[in-house]
Amino acid sequence: MTSALPARPARSTFPARRLSRLTAALGLTGALVLTACDAGSQAEGESVTIGIAAAPANLDFTTQGGAAIFEALLGNVYEGLVRLDQDGEIQPLLAEAWEVSDDGLEYSFTLREGVSFHDGTPFDAEIVQFSLERLDEWTVNTPGNLGAIERVDVVSELEVAVVLSEPDYDVLFWLAGPLGAMFSPDSLDSLATEANGTGPFTFGEYQEAVRMTLLRNEDYWGDPAEVGEAAFAYYADAAAAANALRSGGVDALLRAEAYDQIGSFESDEDFDVAVGTSPGVVVMTLNAANEALSDVEVRRAITAAVDKEAVLAAATGGYGTILGGPSVPTDPYFTDFTGEIPFDPDAAAEALEEAGVAGASLRFTVPDRPYAEAAAQVIQDNLTSAGLDVTLAIQEFPAVWVEQTMTNQDFDLTIVNHVEPRNVVNYAHSDYYWGFDDAETAASFTRAAEATDDDEHQAAMAAATERIVSEAPGVWLYNPPHVVIARSGLEGLPENDLGVGMELARVTVSE
Repeated sequence: MTSALPARPARSTFPARRLSRLTAALGLTGALVLTACDAGSQAEGESVTIGIAAAPANLDFTTQGGAAIFEALLGNVYEGLVRLDQDGEIQPLLAEAWEVSDDGLEYSFTLREGVSFHDGTPFDAEIVQFSLERLDEWTVNTPGNLGAIERVDVVSELEVAVVLSEPDYDVLFWLAGPLGAMFSPDSLDSLATEANGTGPFTFGEYQEAVRMTLLRNEDYWGDPAEVGEAAFAYYADAAAAANALRSGGVDALLRAEAYDQIGSFESDEDFDVAVGTSPGVVVMTLNAANEALSDVEVRRAITAAVDKEAVLAAATGGYGTILGGPSVPTDPYFTDFTGEIPFDPDAAAEALEEAGVAGASLRFTVPDRPYAEAAAQVIQDNLTSAGLDVTLAIQEFPAVWVEQTMTNQDFDLTIVNHVEPRNVVNYAHSDYYWGFDDAETAASFTRAAEATDDDEHQAAMAAATERIVSEAPGVWLYNPPHVVIARSGLEGLPENDLGVGMELARVTVSE
């Protein structure tokens, strides 16, 4: 079963009609304020404010979970050797060029000349060595995805060799994300409160869960940002975000969740709407540490008990694509598994009864996000009808959910939108919060890493995905779209959500 997005004309930019300015002040009293020591006065030029839902707990994406941190900072403040373009292709960034050895074990990068961090620290090969060799100190964002890096050799000031212990077909892909961010050694003690990168914006200030301000880097090595100031304003409530856009409190919404208002924005000539792709996977994870959930037949029965069509309707009003597995249509190895375990509540109830778990009590931890709460209520009703006793525990996101559910693994069921790209690879890591440990899956992931061409890699990834689906460690619900709603006159917003940074340097405003 697949629910496709309503057909819309493809647009990568927004046609200019009139200037959009910030006209409403945000209430900031009592909020924690993190301010750059050398931010100085506001940069000259136009400003743009982007409304978005999830807010960072702090600024350190090496130790603090949640994608909201690197979404705001990566590509704007921090940069890596390479980046993803809007088509998901690898492009040069701080590295001008690279070569890969025939055995796939050495990546030789030539770095850009004349690049400096915002505090004046020069960027060179020693910075690359420092940044990549400290990945073992990261506690979040799955540093194991670059676990094949054995060492980083400084060849010259602007040449560096990344040496792998074993082939990894996706190493450039992971270097394009948060794991590839470059850091100044002098900034490590203040990562949680300040951000010092090489990007087109410098960090201004962060008022916790309210607003983050970035200022144009006038000394940027590349083309300077189009606007003098870019800000993210955070709204946990989707309706409040939509109201802020209508009133002029923000200029655009990225990953907009006010699905019930999309039609009215589309019919209003003062706004432009674009629906792009996202790597997001909304999944209900089943904790196999719970004795009842350790049985694969119980997990498959729970999958059959969930009405994904009803979940999608409740969570997004029908916007999105129903999933049957942990990959999304934009993944090159995607396979549609929606028919593997179809919705069959009667068969689910019978299977749970036969397994002796009917009446079992399950604690369902739910982030306090609108999509998650709406989906969880539908799922609770589904599982209750199938004979299970499900209690919802709403948790503040990201702070409480990340600590208690993701880090401490204190849950039976949980739900979240994994916005990071290709999150399927985390089923290879038994220490990840869902605790999935399967030798056959791990072997397929190993074959994918050792692949020498696209066909071989995609076949191995498809095999891994098929095995994961058969073991049912989660109920994969849907892939949300990336909805962008902007005041007319804004151009250059990222239409597709790549699961990395929300880059704002090319955003322009016009009459």
